[in-house]
Amino acid sequence: MPPSVHVVLAPSPIAGAGIGLLAASTVALIVGLPLEPWLQALMILAVVTWAAATFHVSALHRGPLAVTEARVAPDLMLVACMGDGRLIAGHVRASTYVSSWITTIVWRPDGWRLSRTILVLPDMLPEEDFRRLRVMLRYARSGEAQEAPANQA
Repeated sequence: MPPSVHVVLAPSPIAGAGIGLLAASTVALIVGLPLEPWLQALMILAVVTWAAATFHVSALHRGPLAVTEARVAPDLMLVACMGDGRLIAGHVRASTYVSSWITTIVWRPDGWRLSRTILVLPDMLPEEDFRRLRVMLRYARSGEAQEAPANQA
């Protein structure tokens, strides 16, 4: 078994820009709708509140809900260090997505009903750590999907 992968997530300018772009385009769409001004203001307030909370947690990795560090074992066991210092163990789910420019780790903490996600972008990690994390997630998932090859002897 290969060793587990430990990553420390840094703040991400790419995630911050993406969140800002989504919020700005949603506000522009709301302004273009034929609604009462008070309703538009309420909707804009909701979008800005969502963007600020998401920016704080996903781009800056701050707050009690933010994942600041993660350790992934070859058996898809994940231990996350939260923004307030808590360690939460869980299992990586099959809906995890791995590509060369974005990785989303879907995991369910032990004892919880709902799954959580960890967004990992290339600017959050050193290049080698990002590569090792992606290889670990792909390798572990392919080991579950495929059985051992038949003996050729």
